[in-house]
Amino acid sequence: MNVNTDASIDSPASITPATPAATTTVTPVMLDRDRRGENRRPVQTKGTLTVLDGPLAGTAHEVLTRDLSLSGISFLLRDALSVGQNGRIDLQSPSGLVTYLCEVVRVREVSNGRHEIGVQFRAKV
Repeated sequence: MNVNTDASIDSPASITPATPAATTTVTPVMLDRDRRGENRRPVQTKGTLTVLDGPLAGTAHEVLTRDLSLSGISFLLRDALSVGQNGRIDLQSPSGLVTYLCEVVRVREVSNGRHEIGVQFRAKV
């Protein structure tokens, strides 16, 4: 049996601490994170969207809203709009007809050739 008699190998003084690993902060990523700044609530009401620019300028579309926040609204539409397009939306409210100028900020294709459109209110008319 061979025994190593070199005391420097087993000596605590000969053991150098490993360099600590760099610390990394890991932030969890939420894939379905909602980046909108306002709380939304489901609201179904009828409205009329009039497209003000782009290829569909001047066309009016009956829409059924999906949800509403203080800063915008979403609805379903058969025609696809582009982010950045402007429109005017007329909505029925308990106090009567309310009209807003709005800008398309989100477009997502859903089933049956429909598109979920999210608009941000720019001004009350």
